[in-house]
Amino acid sequence: MGKNTDLNGVPIPVMNQRISEALQSDAPGSEKVAQQASTEYTRLQLREDSFTYEILPPVKATDDMLQVSLGSDIPQILWELEPESPGAKWAPLQTVPEGEYMQGSRYAIPLARVLTPLYQKDVDELRTYKMDLRKVLTGNSVKDGLEVIDGKFIETVDAIVADTENGVAGEAHNLTGKIQWRTFTGGLTRENFVAAKQMLPSGSTLAGWGNKFRLKNHCCLMNDVTAAEFEKWGREEVGGDSANRMFEDGLYRDTFFGLKTIFTIKGAFVPDGTVYFFAAPEFLGKFFYLTDWTTYLKKEMWWIETCAYFYGGFAFGNVAGVARADFVA
Repeated sequence: MGKNTDLNGVPIPVMNQRISEALQSDAPGSEKVAQQASTEYTRLQLREDSFTYEILPPVKATDDMLQVSLGSDIPQILWELEPESPGAKWAPLQTVPEGEYMQGSRYAIPLARVLTPLYQKDVDELRTYKMDLRKVLTGNSVKDGLEVIDGKFIETVDAIVADTENGVAGEAHNLTGKIQWRTFTGGLTRENFVAAKQMLPSGSTLAGWGNKFRLKNHCCLMNDVTAAEFEKWGREEVGGDSANRMFEDGLYRDTFFGLKTIFTIKGAFVPDGTVYFFAAPEFLGKFFYLTDWTTYLKKEMWWIETCAYFYGGFAFGNVAGVARADFVA
């Protein structure tokens, strides 16, 4: 395949002509033809998929799951929480158990639409490009839309861990009584990382709630700059030949101490030196979508308009399932 041909061996100028003709055609399958083009172009920045999708995987919702409040047509989803139980106790023979009325609770999952810009273009100008400009812009915009979801996700997590008396690290959470935000001096050392892992498994500090809200770590999230700190660990910290391999190959694994680690380039949301810890999705919350990422394309005369959109939402039903650690050098 030459440099001046696309993946199917078709010369790029010919393919661009086909794209232009397809976008001006009403024939069935014309949009599919318009989507075929070379992707050889110089990129300006890195884009990645959503880390929220890995932590709290989205699930398709159905119309029968939707609820509305009086005086509003804006839908939401109500999801059930595990009911509280008073626990068992020792009792002598001939003792009748005390009565307890069964009661459950729910939490609301708000829904919202994420939109990309509406791109417009004269179809004849597409002949001058060696790439499918519409497809590239729309694809990048979807990644930008996923970034919006990730930003809202981290914003919610930060609000949860800061729900303390003074809103600072090192204090017990107002609801759970657990310390879910800590600052560690000395950087991302093995000792500090293990101590940070202990936040989710630790119980509440409230009287009589010692075993309540104890959860297992499912995964953690950090940016790629913070992840490079692992490469500083020596043989005494890593153990075995892993230290030598990291010296030669860099960070080659995404599991530390049995914990799945998610690395992101989105440093604006996940700052350097910060690591977030999460429980398994079933102990965390729900993420639903009604409309997955969909590309819209409209053609009128010689103009095309295109955008992408998503409709869904998430919520944390168990605020004890998140923690944040800040490692300060």
